[in-house]
Amino acid sequence: MQHSLLVVDDSEMNRDMLRRRLERKGYRVITAENGEQALELVAREAIDLVLLDVMMPGLSGIDVLTRLRERWPESDLPVIMATARDSTEDVVEA
Repeated sequence: MQHSLLVVDDSEMNRDMLRRRLERKGYRVITAENGEQALELVAREAIDLVLLDVMMPGLSGIDVLTRLRERWPESDLPVIMATARDSTEDVVEA
């Protein structure tokens, strides 16, 4: 069974790099360039894991995570938060 991953990042270069690397490992990869698009994709696609950028224009990764958790518990939809931020506060918030 091929697992489906959703990569959410406003950087096209980051999305493309992650997509190519994960596809080489055998995953089905769907990408979204913003939070709204990510929420739409999760609602209509069977997603096994979300790789979510924290810093995005519009809906931030934290906003997207909050909305996802309103509908899907961690056990049903794991999310890995990705960020260049390194402060303790940012890590704890994610």
